[in-house]
Amino acid sequence: MMDRLQRLIATRRTLEILAAGTSIQICMAIGDRNGAERYLREQNTLIAARFVHMEWLADQGHSYSEIADEMKAMQAEARKAVM
Repeated sequence: MMDRLQRLIATRRTLEILAAGTSIQICMAIGDRNGAERYLREQNTLIAARFVHMEWLADQGHSYSEIADEMKAMQAEARKAVM
């Protein structure tokens, strides 16, 4: 469903979302509230971009549930790679 470039971009975005989450945890652990809030905003922006991409794919005629399943699989794969 996604072509190679779209999949690479989605994979990078997924990894960036995970990295922002890790950064939030680090900031919280050291008491850096401003840093945690900054990374939370970054993470929320990345998540919003992922949803826009999914909606765009759906508008192109792809099945939204298949897109969501593909994204979920990518997220699970990314989590395994970084955990």
